[in-house]
Amino acid sequence: MQASLPVDADEGFPQSFRLRFGDRVHRIELYVNATEDTVARGGLLDLLGTGPFLVVAVHREGPADLVPLLRRKAVRDLPCPAGDFSIVFKEAVVDVRNLNGTGSYGSRIRAGVSAR
Repeated sequence: MQASLPVDADEGFPQSFRLRFGDRVHRIELYVNATEDTVARGGLLDLLGTGPFLVVAVHREGPADLVPLLRRKAVRDLPCPAGDFSIVFKEAVVDVRNLNGTGSYGSRIRAGVSAR
């Protein structure tokens, strides 16, 4: 099973949403790690290159609490295994105006989700 990760980059970062995969529900969190100097320069940040980066965290919703499965830096084309599935990031470009802010500034995240 291959599907797109339902990220809405215009909603800004950090971002968190629920994802059902199989019979389980997961909480996906995405946030940007960038220095103040990088943010002050403005513009688009390639988060899968060198410098600022995207962090992905995955938790499985359990009966009483969230179960942590993954927290790591996203790397282009490198699978991020999280329980029964993996996430592969193809593109992660974020405008600094989408850091703690919403709007259509050209930010885009492309990632696929597939069974392991």
